[in-house]
Amino acid sequence: MRIATGLLLAMWLLFIGYKFLTTQPVGYDGELLHFIGGFLIFIQLIAWAFVFTKPIVTFIILLLLTVLSIWIAVSMESAYTLFAVVNTIFAVMSYAGHREIVKMAKTKIAAKIK
Repeated sequence: MRIATGLLLAMWLLFIGYKFLTTQPVGYDGELLHFIGGFLIFIQLIAWAFVFTKPIVTFIILLLLTVLSIWIAVSMESAYTLFAVVNTIFAVMSYAGHREIVKMAKTKIAAKIK
């Protein structure tokens, strides 16, 4: 599950990063929304760094980003609802990766006891 989450998150970051870098904002509001989007993408990139080894860290970061994205969607721009949905999906997948690691650790401990 960690590998699937990591690969899908990497593809998402490549796609959304390309869209971020090729979009030319117009006006102050456009610049502000562009900056906020870039900040969210950067934090997702940080979360991606932990997806393979510490998926619980990724889960926590993406959960906080989900809350932030919902707040931005309600207060400023409804398009950030997409970020909230994507972050929620990846947060659930990261939590499943964490449960996978916990299950593997329990199995190793049980094997050592026998």
